[in-house]
Amino acid sequence: MNGHRRAGRDTGPPASKPKPAPPARPTPPNDGQQARDAAADQAAAARNAPAGSRGRSRRRRRRRGGARLPDRAVVFVGPMAAGKTSLGKRVARELGVPFIDTDAVFVRQYGPITEFFERHGEPEFRRLEAEVIAAELATGGGRIVALGGGAVLTESTRRLLAEHPVVLLMTTQEAVLRTANLSRRPLLRDDPVAWGRILEERRPLYEEVADVTYRTDRATKEQLARRVAQWARSFRKRSDNA
Repeated sequence: MNGHRRAGRDTGPPASKPKPAPPARPTPPNDGQQARDAAADQAAAARNAPAGSRGRSRRRRRRRGGARLPDRAVVFVGPMAAGKTSLGKRVARELGVPFIDTDAVFVRQYGPITEFFERHGEPEFRRLEAEVIAAELATGGGRIVALGGGAVLTESTRRLLAEHPVVLLMTTQEAVLRTANLSRRPLLRDDPVAWGRILEERRPLYEEVADVTYRTDRATKEQLARRVAQWARSFRKRSDNA
């Protein structure tokens, strides 16, 4: 008998059922595919995370200066003792950004303002004050910057403020006399009426540079801090959509 058999006509015993061939090993994805897969895994993990943890993550991003925070200085202006420093610090904490008081910067560089006035006069003070403010506003990133009450008298400063969101804080003479530390405010102590007179002289300049106005004698500092922080975030949104 011929030892060769044609395929399909084997006369030997029935063959056992063949085992399925093992699946082919997938080809390793390229680097781009790996990156896409990793991103998809991260997105799925974020969707499946508990709601509370997602909220905490968003809050942490806001405190670190996340996407909703202003990306430039928010400037506080207003009369003496209106609360620019105390409220500015609270808003800075709410937004998670630095706080700068330009009067404090001036004192560190040139000494006490009252003494500087007496030795060099107001024109020289305003010139150097404007330089301090310009340097602080030129610093990038979100921050809260509080200006001295008379900073708006300088035209170059007013021009710079046109490039920043500006918060005007207003109050009344009665509220200032009731809440201010008069030992640190010799003008208020020696001539209380002068505060109102100076405010009326500067009011048009405050209103010229301001984007929004808040009365600090009509709400608590906590309430005002939340409102101003919310406004600062929404101002950034409006600027981005402009």
